[in-house]
Amino acid sequence: MKNIIAYLLNYFKQHKGRYTVVVSFMLIASAMYVAPTYLLRLFIDAILQDDFNRQTLLRYTALFVGAIVTAYVTEFVWNYFLFIGSYDMQRKLRGQLMQHFLKMSPPFYHRFRTGDLMTRANDDVQVMGMTIGYGLMVFLNTSVYLAFIVGMMAITVSWKLTLIALVPMPFLAYFIFKWGSLVDAKFTEAQNAVSEMNSEVLEIIDGIRVVRAFGLETATTKQFNTKTQETLAKNNEVSEIDSRFGPLITILLAISFVMSFGAGAFLVARQEISVGAMVSFQVYLGMVVWPMISAGDLVNVMQQGAASWRRISEVLEAGDGLEKDGSQALTTIDTFAFRHFSFRYPETTRLVLKDIQLEINRGEAVGIVGKTGSGKTTLLRQFGHHYPYSHGAPFINGVSLTAYDTQDLRQKFAEVPQEHTLFSRSIRENLLFGNPQATDEQLWQALATACFAEEVRQMKDGLETLVGEKGVSLSGGQKQRLSLARAFLRNAEFLLLDDALSAVDAKTEQAIIENLRNLQQAPTLIIITHRLSAVTQTNKIIVLEDGQIIQQGQHQDLIAQPGWYQEQYYHQQIKGGGEDV
Repeated sequence: MKNIIAYLLNYFKQHKGRYTVVVSFMLIASAMYVAPTYLLRLFIDAILQDDFNRQTLLRYTALFVGAIVTAYVTEFVWNYFLFIGSYDMQRKLRGQLMQHFLKMSPPFYHRFRTGDLMTRANDDVQVMGMTIGYGLMVFLNTSVYLAFIVGMMAITVSWKLTLIALVPMPFLAYFIFKWGSLVDAKFTEAQNAVSEMNSEVLEIIDGIRVVRAFGLETATTKQFNTKTQETLAKNNEVSEIDSRFGPLITILLAISFVMSFGAGAFLVARQEISVGAMVSFQVYLGMVVWPMISAGDLVNVMQQGAASWRRISEVLEAGDGLEKDGSQALTTIDTFAFRHFSFRYPETTRLVLKDIQLEINRGEAVGIVGKTGSGKTTLLRQFGHHYPYSHGAPFINGVSLTAYDTQDLRQKFAEVPQEHTLFSRSIRENLLFGNPQATDEQLWQALATACFAEEVRQMKDGLETLVGEKGVSLSGGQKQRLSLARAFLRNAEFLLLDDALSAVDAKTEQAIIENLRNLQQAPTLIIITHRLSAVTQTNKIIVLEDGQIIQQGQHQDLIAQPGWYQEQYYHQQIKGGGEDV
């Protein structure tokens, strides 16, 4: 609870002008809301004392209407500014979360599932907005407004009667805070359950083809229903605690009404208060109902807000474990070297890469081949500093990679991973992710380099063709070539291809590689492939096995040496060069 209060106070300081308006107009509105009740008392007493005439009626009517109009205007103003703040905070938090997501590397996403992050960025942010919007409104009602009412009861009627009316309130406060502490824990459990459910939904949607192919629709539905039942049960627990407050407040207020009415009648009989004062006191007591009910809401909202803020701050404070950014500027990459380099993934003990010795010079093409699981993709991930280095870092231009700014470093690389990510937009918009300032001529040139230009020209809408979610309207080979074209548009110094040509035929593969080598400013090319025909023209080929380089050299050298490369090359030649290893 302390953390969310500290965050809210800091937010109020940043926007003190807005919240000065809120508090000022709330004070005026509260005064205007209790004013008509005081006027009612004077009106009744004037009638009973035979001091009532037309002038008195007009005066009280004018004051009553003035108070109501002023109350409406001031209530509108402070509520308007209050909820502007609510939406502004949600915008700010979502921006912070998105900025954080974009900065984080894979270790962060190993810790948090996508559905969990979506829940925190949506549901929990909405709860925070409700906390500073509705929550602050309730807080002001249960403090300022209630203070005005109790003050008018004590000052204008009787402090004795006020004390009697407030006798049940300590019991109310006890149960509010006792049950309120349960809300935090139960609401956290409920939000975690929602996160799990959202993650389940995303996985089912992503794998819908597999589910249908294996005929698992019924089993998957049953499994998901179990998850939704668990989420429902946890939310029902929160609702059960919330439901305790209403009846308790109603009962205690009823007791307060009875006690104050009896005591008030006694004081009227003793002429300590007037009939008008007694009537106004009962009206004041009726006005207490909303602030007291709001007290229960306030505890719930604040506890839920505390739980949501804890979940949001957990994400914002979570890092990816990468080494701290260096400050050295990186203008160009002349050499990239691994010197006795070893690597293991965070929270594991097994070395995935062992004693790698490799130097890549500017403009070279390097092929990385080997058995499945030999560490090829892991080696490629070391170029862009996506994971913390466990046994020393690679070297760029003879300097440790960690000496350079990470974002500056990554601008030098364009990567096409095994899993191609396309956005549910047009071909043009997907390409522009590679270079937002690219001209149509540059777009077509990139498509031509990827051997995809002619197919796009034959499409009805050309560059404006919508690819669908994750490129669903394109074939596997078309997805790969569109991803390649997008990477080409970056004009990066290093082009990293992680089995990025597996879905195209051997002839198209050779054409794409030839196009790359013939570019005026050919990038340094790193190719991971299962099809050895893709690396026959490279300057250097390394063969990985169990994270170690077991062979290294050019194609002609390696096929002359007995070993894995020679065996695989001749095997693929016999199969026509098209079989994946």
